Amino acid sequence: MIKRTILLLLLVFAARVAGAQVFEPVDNPWYAGAGLGTSLGQCTFRSITEHEAHWGFQGGVFGGYRFNRLLSVEAGLQFGGQSQYALDCCTYWLSEDGTRYMSPVLDETGWYYHDVATRTGWGKFALQGNADLLSLITAPDCRWSLNVGPQLGVVSTKTKLVTPDKEIQYDRQWHLGLGGQASVGYQITENIGASLYGGITCLSGERFDNMPRHAHKSNLIYDAGVKVAFRFGGKSGRPEIIDIPITPSADDEAARLQAERERLAAERAAREQAAREEAARRQAEREAIAAAKKEAAFNTPIPTVYFAKNSAMFEFKYQRRLVEALLFMRKYPDFKMEIHAYSSGIGERERTEDLSRIRMKSVRDWFLQRGISEDRLVNSYYHGVDSNAPDEASARRVELKFVK
Repeated sequence: MIKRTILLLLLVFAARVAGAQVFEPVDNPWYAGAGLGTSLGQCTFRSITEHEAHWGFQGGVFGGYRFNRLLSVEAGLQFGGQSQYALDCCTYWLSEDGTRYMSPVLDETGWYYHDVATRTGWGKFALQGNADLLSLITAPDCRWSLNVGPQLGVVSTKTKLVTPDKEIQYDRQWHLGLGGQASVGYQITENIGASLYGGITCLSGERFDNMPRHAHKSNLIYDAGVKVAFRFGGKSGRPEIIDIPITPSADDEAARLQAERERLAAERAAREQAAREEAARRQAEREAIAAAKKEAAFNTPIPTVYFAKNSAMFEFKYQRRLVEALLFMRKYPDFKMEIHAYSSGIGERERTEDLSRIRMKSVRDWFLQRGISEDRLVNSYYHGVDSNAPDEASARRVELKFVK
């Protein structure tokens, strides 16, 4: 039964395609034109972040040949560019030599990801096949078109890193680009048409923003805009079709109006359902992103605080190491913290266990004074002398870590 149904549907579709005359030659099969629009990039850094979209600019020229109403092929040359920024989940530090770290490295120049941007210029030469899906269900004189098709090309990218104090230019890269494009068009006159299009290109090879590879593995360029094309090449030689208008009867008109009302109601219901599903999907995405950010914050190591001999007061420079942990504690109320204090036992005039206890209290009080409640500072330990430390300076310390 199922096989018979499928066969029947295929026969009906084949008959519809034949009736649509999609494989007949067309007038003015050659065409050429230009397009302008916007460009976006997605790599380690991205044009679309959690807070806003940074739209770029792109444009180009193209030319092609229409074999019939259904199929065409074209070649195009595009140039564009856009800016990319780090996502909120990327809290890393980038050294000047291009190495990624979790926090700044002493004696090295670098910047936090959220303080820098990359700006990419690109060029693409591509070959593309098109299939006009509307030609399968519309009459030969329909002015609308819906083209989809794969695209293969060669892409050149050149990116520079923009920091608060300088710009670093990276070498040009070459990629194989594989993607596709879709467009909705309208034939304004016999020879001039316009269309709205959007495309995506997946780049092979190195990441075009030159950022170190980690969790974000995409290497994509998006482009969208408006095309205007001019058709030329002569007539097809097929006979001209003359439409003879037929005046519908009152019953036919009433039936048509009823069918139109039903169609509009069905479309409205479908749009409402799609809107509800899209809202649910976006909410799920937001919750997943928030959970990932929280997990990344929990796993962020807290730098160790060191003390001078016989001192329970840490230097001002170590407060900067504690600020990030303080911000996470304020942002995530369910985070708690363990404190482990040690002393060296060498050159310490006070009793070592008391000194490690006082150091633990010094760090603990620092968090209390900044609004962190006592019940969140759990498991505060003072261990006395750390005999396993490699040297006495390393032993005079307080270590912290998040717990749930």
